Amino acid sequence: MISERQSQVLATLVEEYIRTGEPVSSSSILDRGRLGVSSATVRNDLAVLDREGYADQPHTSAGRVPTAAAYRYYVDHLGPARLRSTTKTRIHDFFTDVHTELSRLMKATTSLLSDVTHYPAVVLGPGLAGDATKAIHLVHLAPRSLLLVLVSELGQVSQQVLTLDEPATPDEVRMAEDTLGTLVEDGFDDDAVDALAPEVRTVVTRAWAASERAESGDRSLYVGGTSQLGSIWADIGSVNRVLEVLEREAMLLRILARANAGTLIQIGEEVPGGGDVALVTSSYGVTEGAGGAVGVIGPMRMDYKRTISVVEEVSEVLAGLLGAESDEVTEED
Repeated sequence: MISERQSQVLATLVEEYIRTGEPVSSSSILDRGRLGVSSATVRNDLAVLDREGYADQPHTSAGRVPTAAAYRYYVDHLGPARLRSTTKTRIHDFFTDVHTELSRLMKATTSLLSDVTHYPAVVLGPGLAGDATKAIHLVHLAPRSLLLVLVSELGQVSQQVLTLDEPATPDEVRMAEDTLGTLVEDGFDDDAVDALAPEVRTVVTRAWAASERAESGDRSLYVGGTSQLGSIWADIGSVNRVLEVLEREAMLLRILARANAGTLIQIGEEVPGGGDVALVTSSYGVTEGAGGAVGVIGPMRMDYKRTISVVEEVSEVLAGLLGAESDEVTEED
């Protein structure tokens, strides 16, 4: 347990290290922290932080650097920060008058997050649960192969190939597609489906079952800003660890899924792979059962105040856009 003053020393240590990237001296903390105490008191407080595992001294004559525990303490006791009006305006302007297919919007959102925070960004698209299917299309690829295209009310487009046991003609596929359109509007009707010709009925039932599976299936994941890795981490080992996290989709999905109730900050060993890594994520709700998450991944020395504010702002605006203004997100032409 550390005192309130030692907490202030810790916060100043973290913020100075974030700003400079260099070990922080007691005199710097005294100058920047406005603590109103003597240099001897600051040195004593730093010694306490050393013992408690919040600070590390690379060399005897050097200043201190914060540990992963220090960043965690700092984040857990961090007060809310206000975004600059220019940054907030940039985010809101980006989402104004959006008329694009949802996957493009999600990918563009990673670019926005990366540009504003200067860190690689990740976006988990909303789930289909609670997002009603708007249209079902069938494309005849081969006698036994069909492309099933599902379009949701939020503009999500899901595609998969269906392999039939028996060949179907283009006319049978068109009839099946017409029937599926009616079922989407009016709900599944066993009697109407049973009355179809056997070949058409087979296509309809296979496509309908696939659409139901898709509603509970995996969500899309988008990554942007990876070109910045080299400028953020000088250590190639850290770059490789971050690349491993970004390239392993299942791992990222698990990480983002943890942010199912607001904002989540994971630091160091809390992130799979560990090392000099921190991840800030925030969930956005669309409808019940249909939500996603946005986030950025950076070094432990990231600017937490600004990064958290940016991620939360983007999450909030995106939720409003997809929830309250879903008609603005359209199917790709």
